[in-house]
Amino acid sequence: MSEATTQDINTLSTAAVPSAPPEAHQRADVGVGEPEYRGLSATYSPEDNKLRLYSLSRLGADLYARVKGAGFAWAPKQEVFVAPMWTPGREDLLIELCGEIGDEDTTLAQRAEERADRFEDYSEKRGADASAARDAAASISSRFEFGQPILVGHHSERKARKDKERIDNSMRKAVQMWDTANYWQARAKGAKRHAEYKQLPAVRHRRVKGLGADLRKQEKALKEHETFLAMWQVHGLTVEQAVKISNFDYVTIQREGKPYPDSLYSLLTAGDITTAEAVALAVKKHNSGATWCRRWIAHYTNRMDYEKAMLDESGGIKADGFDIQAGGRVLVDGEWLTVTRVNKAGGVINSVSTNARYVKVKGIEEVKGYKAPSAEDADRVKAATTLPPLCNYPGEGFHSMTKAEWDATHKDYKGSRELGQGAARSRAGSGRPDIKPGEGVELVGRHRVRSVVHRGALVAVFISDAKRKDAPAPVAAPADPVQLPIVRDVTEAEPARPVQQPAQRTEFDAMRETLRAGGVQTVTAPQLFPTPATLAERMAQEAGMKAGCSVLEPSAGTGSLLRAVAEQLAPATAQVVAVEINPSLVAAINKAFPDVSTICGDFMRCDPRDLGFFDVVLMNPPFVLAQDIEHIQHAKKFIRPGGRLVAICANGPRQQAALKPLAEASGGFYEPLPPGTFKESGTGVNTALLLIEG
Repeated sequence: MSEATTQDINTLSTAAVPSAPPEAHQRADVGVGEPEYRGLSATYSPEDNKLRLYSLSRLGADLYARVKGAGFAWAPKQEVFVAPMWTPGREDLLIELCGEIGDEDTTLAQRAEERADRFEDYSEKRGADASAARDAAASISSRFEFGQPILVGHHSERKARKDKERIDNSMRKAVQMWDTANYWQARAKGAKRHAEYKQLPAVRHRRVKGLGADLRKQEKALKEHETFLAMWQVHGLTVEQAVKISNFDYVTIQREGKPYPDSLYSLLTAGDITTAEAVALAVKKHNSGATWCRRWIAHYTNRMDYEKAMLDESGGIKADGFDIQAGGRVLVDGEWLTVTRVNKAGGVINSVSTNARYVKVKGIEEVKGYKAPSAEDADRVKAATTLPPLCNYPGEGFHSMTKAEWDATHKDYKGSRELGQGAARSRAGSGRPDIKPGEGVELVGRHRVRSVVHRGALVAVFISDAKRKDAPAPVAAPADPVQLPIVRDVTEAEPARPVQQPAQRTEFDAMRETLRAGGVQTVTAPQLFPTPATLAERMAQEAGMKAGCSVLEPSAGTGSLLRAVAEQLAPATAQVVAVEINPSLVAAINKAFPDVSTICGDFMRCDPRDLGFFDVVLMNPPFVLAQDIEHIQHAKKFIRPGGRLVAICANGPRQQAALKPLAEASGGFYEPLPPGTFKESGTGVNTALLLIEG
């Protein structure tokens, strides 16, 4: 609440009602009587500001819901419910359940040690799991050369697929367990480091400062509650006074059937409630808020006392022995910085403003050394920090406003800026806006003017109803800005940081790289049943290939049909195009048949406009789900008039119904092959040889 607001509302009361005595705000029957539940106990630890609830038996569903709803989480290893921080509501719940809250027996260091032991145990177990998974992968891979390609698609396909899957899974588990073991090992070290860090004097001092800031916020809130209580409890409060108070005091009421709460101000102005009802609601709200603030104040005070006692026991911080004055020098992060201002809170030095390059304000706990200022040092700092005079005059581009308008402007939208000779300007990219100097401004001495955000820009201000003060006259030789030195400390050289050694490469790292590359290298070719050599030779003969003809193999696989074409025709005397969807098989075909134009892709997505038309199409398409029918019908589109398509298909009812009439109608044939023709390729499916004339 601003000072202006306080002054306005204070004029409404002529006799303030004193607040209730502290005893009236204490909780009734705290720690008195028998607890509602048996087998429960509670503790509080000021070291980590956590509440803990211990139970000898499993909580009932309703009680568990209450505990969970209050923010307690179950820690299974410690077998305790833990709340992340103290609150009055959580304290009330534990007192209701347990009757009292005791001190936590274990210290932060002890809990960190126990936690580290658990993490190290986890790490050992996961390390053992990683070794077991690594051995499993090694035992399986011993059946073939580890890491080399496995041809999948022949008669040993099932076994090869299973081996690859088991090796990859074992490697994946080994790497995962190895990473998990390293994770828990790092967590164990981190738990110890965290406990040691929280006990450092500088860290504890920062905690005290934070608690002090929270304490001051609660004290401010309590003062506001007490101020409004005094105003609402004025005897004979009129409707007009109540409306004016409620305009500053935002008290709301949630009425049934309405999605949003209504403020006392809106209800009073609408005449929906009486003044007495408004007073009762406001007094209830502020009494409750004041009680809440007092409990937080007591909590923060107790925590600060504890932290200060622990800080004194550890010897305090280095700066406790320094009488820091403006102009002196402080050692922070290896640099001697000049102190421009000493900042205090509650009569104690909280931080110091310095001439540091970036972060000017340094916490007192960061100070590791101090040098008292000489008279010359104090004069230099005074000259560097003394602001030029604040002037008030109309000028080019100035915005005119009254003092009342200036006072009513929020502090975030107003300030002051320098003008005149040698004025300090904001650096580009600093994020601090600056005003544009008008013409002739350099003809006056250095001074300050008020500034305000007006129409999206920062402009100078002239207060029309305030005393005018013109800019000072220029000087012949303006003094150079005073430079405050920053000196690097050489007496306390920082120890050289140890050279970070590269991590030793382990077998688990090699496994990780193998998995990133796709696991054990295999040639995965679903439904790949290579054409037996004798059948491939017959298909090439049935095609009637001649020198200079064009040949398409749309399911190249391992190249059995391409090999038959090469044996019948010299590669240079024919134009041969092969299509294969598997990249690994394409690489093998390119290596074995360099004169063949091989396309890596799905033949069913190919079009004659892309590949062209061919004199001969030789193919052994996949059989699963009658794909051979679709492939052969699609391949027919690529035959030139007078060309031939020779293909293998499954000899099933669907193939006989769709492909046999097609072959016979074109002048070709549909010939069932002997059972077991593809036995050597790993399948016993019945097959047929068909020829379609173009």
